[in-house]
Amino acid sequence: MIPMVSVLMPVYKTAPYLREAMDSVLSQTFTDFELIVLNDCSPDNAEEILDTYDDVRIVRYKGVKNVGLSN
Repeated sequence: MIPMVSVLMPVYKTAPYLREAMDSVLSQTFTDFELIVLNDCSPDNAEEILDTYDDVRIVRYKGVKNVGLSN
């Protein structure tokens, strides 16, 4: 089933705020959503933080090269 809402979260040098941001989205009372996380080759430990989540609503994409948000 396709979720009603898609939340896009770009990730680049956001490790200090990533867990708080993801927890905020995932704890909403409205649950018919997908959280699309786009790791734009973040040089910090964002990937390790993302690895700690096991939620079927999270869709992860990892870029092979930093291209910026607009791409």
